[in-house]
Amino acid sequence: MSFRRIEYFLSVAKHLNFTKAARECYVAQAAISQQIKQFEEELGFKLFNRGGASVSLTPAGEYFAKQCQAVLAQYNGAVKQARFLAEGKKRDLRLGINGPYTQECIPDYLRRFRQLYPEASITLQEGGRKEMLEALEEEKLDVIVIPDYGLALDQRFDVLELSSERPKFMTGPQSPLAGRQYVAPSELAGQTIFRIEGSVGESPNQARADYLDQLGLGANPVQQVKTFLEASILVQAGLGIAPLPEGMEKNLSRDVSVFSIEGDSFRIRTVALRLLPSVSLAGDHFFQLIREDQAAQRQRLQTQ
Repeated sequence: MSFRRIEYFLSVAKHLNFTKAARECYVAQAAISQQIKQFEEELGFKLFNRGGASVSLTPAGEYFAKQCQAVLAQYNGAVKQARFLAEGKKRDLRLGINGPYTQECIPDYLRRFRQLYPEASITLQEGGRKEMLEALEEEKLDVIVIPDYGLALDQRFDVLELSSERPKFMTGPQSPLAGRQYVAPSELAGQTIFRIEGSVGESPNQARADYLDQLGLGANPVQQVKTFLEASILVQAGLGIAPLPEGMEKNLSRDVSVFSIEGDSFRIRTVALRLLPSVSLAGDHFFQLIREDQAAQRQRLQTQ
């Protein structure tokens, strides 16, 4: 079985038309028909139902097409990365980031990556989550690190959880909520909520709005602010409360209190994503660093 024959099969499966598939593959229709016939004989089952001018995939052919797409993608990715190695190209890492937690977790991984591959360049790109996902799917980035709330991730992505925590809010020193660890949602009714805008290119965060609705705070006044500093100052002045971005608690002034919502089980995760099958040698190595670190952390917890 050759990869060229798989390419012919997938082209016919996509178009359900031998003429269009032959045109796409730059071969004669008779040649592609013969290849598919030989492929079916080799496999021992039919890939297509042929009825006059109509062509359709058999159930076996439909399943086989999905598997072949994954195999071909992995093969092409392996060829691409092997060619880079053969030509002596560097393991350059292109990393997309979104959200404040990246400042907490990423620097150490980048430092270790550079120690292992001193010849590699490291490029960071910041942007909205949608922008990061599109760049990853278009292979313009090797790995992205983003918050995952509201995302529908499928089998195309390899996902590693970097953090998971309950949402927290901050309030000022004069607030009756100051110093409390947990606050009931009913105590927040009517409070102005200062919500920090997303990165450039990110649409308003519907997941955050839905979360406030779930808490019964959907009717609260909401004011968009541009930065964490702006939200902190307004909170310190006693003008309302604000969600605390993940990883930013240590940057708060001493007179700003932080609380969680009583009985709330919602969690915000930050995840690292890469495409599957792998198409990036640098992404492979970066993910391996994260996995090794997480395995070491689990080992430490087990021995404590």
